[in-house]
Amino acid sequence: MKTQHSHYIVCGLGRFGLHITDLLCKAGETVVVITNDSCSPEMCTRVEAVGARIVSGDFCTAPIREKADPASAAAIVLTTSQDVVNLQVALQVRGEFPNLAVVMRYSEQKLASRLEKDFGITAVLSPAVLAAGEFVHAALRTPIENPQVGPQSIKLPRWHIRGEFLVIPVILFLIYTSAVILFRNTLELSWIDAAYFTTSIVTTVGFGDFNLEHAPTWLKLFGIGLMFAGIMLIGIIASLLTLFIVSGSAMQLRSEFLASRKNGHVVVCGLGQVGVAITRDLIEQGIAVVAVDPAATDDDHRELDLQCPLIVGDATKTTVLERAGIGKARALIACTSNDALNLEIGLTAQTTAELARSQRLRLVLRCFDYDVASRIHAISSDYILLSEAQIAAPVFINRTIKNGSHAEAV
Repeated sequence: MKTQHSHYIVCGLGRFGLHITDLLCKAGETVVVITNDSCSPEMCTRVEAVGARIVSGDFCTAPIREKADPASAAAIVLTTSQDVVNLQVALQVRGEFPNLAVVMRYSEQKLASRLEKDFGITAVLSPAVLAAGEFVHAALRTPIENPQVGPQSIKLPRWHIRGEFLVIPVILFLIYTSAVILFRNTLELSWIDAAYFTTSIVTTVGFGDFNLEHAPTWLKLFGIGLMFAGIMLIGIIASLLTLFIVSGSAMQLRSEFLASRKNGHVVVCGLGQVGVAITRDLIEQGIAVVAVDPAATDDDHRELDLQCPLIVGDATKTTVLERAGIGKARALIACTSNDALNLEIGLTAQTTAELARSQRLRLVLRCFDYDVASRIHAISSDYILLSEAQIAAPVFINRTIKNGSHAEAV
């Protein structure tokens, strides 16, 4: 038996929800948008301009959803960036209207099939994952196999090590060396024996084969001081070594070393949902990649399975980009959630790269403002601005209309 469905319901009016609504209306479909009172008047005006109807209120509550008439709808699309809210509403709608197609936005694409299978949700899609491939394609469109790096641009990585990590070992080495020289000249020992005797004192092992029993008093006092100095300095070094590993400094040094050896790689700035998806896509294609994020943690590194160097720092800083090997990179993708920041990263990267080589750097920037993107594209072909909303929305629309049409035939 065929049921006539009259419209589509879009829950959430952010940038992504706006783009979904716009495409549905352009496809000739009737759209009802549910959004809360915090939605900006500009968004509401743009939605009404394309012919959609607005229902104000919290779509998490059944009475508000009833105003959108879900009983006669073809499908409901949950577009907010809050996974928990989308899942909660999807489950509520599935219980209330089992035959209504539910298309849900969810950041973890790896859970999509499980959610669809276990909870009967029609389609679970991640804009970040859907858009990642397009970002990667844009970055690799004109590959640079061997960037022409000038001899003066090749620099050693600027590793930043806390002063105490160097000062304490140097002090221990000076004390140890002085003691070896003193014992050799005073006790008439060979260099090996003097080093062996000094080591046994510093480490408080004291095998007894060498001792200061018949040594002058001043030398015995020196030996006592050497024992205490050895205990304190070795204890401090052990603590610093633990801190060096636990604080992530060791991992950061490893990342900077690996990044310094990359050539023809892609630098990804920003490890949000989009950045992680892009990085994974690049790794799966066998493309060398270096990730940069100002607040990256060991969890982020484990999230990427340690398959690429992760530089912790502000990508708008030249020194950070140099640590990421920007001079030898084939492209940079700036995918933070801030348009201005992405553009600043791109400008800084282009300037830094031009000082290191003759070829210009390919830049792919995440951008939410379509007007800004079109203006930049009209001026320069070196800057490619993309939005995951624009890329992913058509996929959502296809799945929504396809499943909505299927529901009409039930």
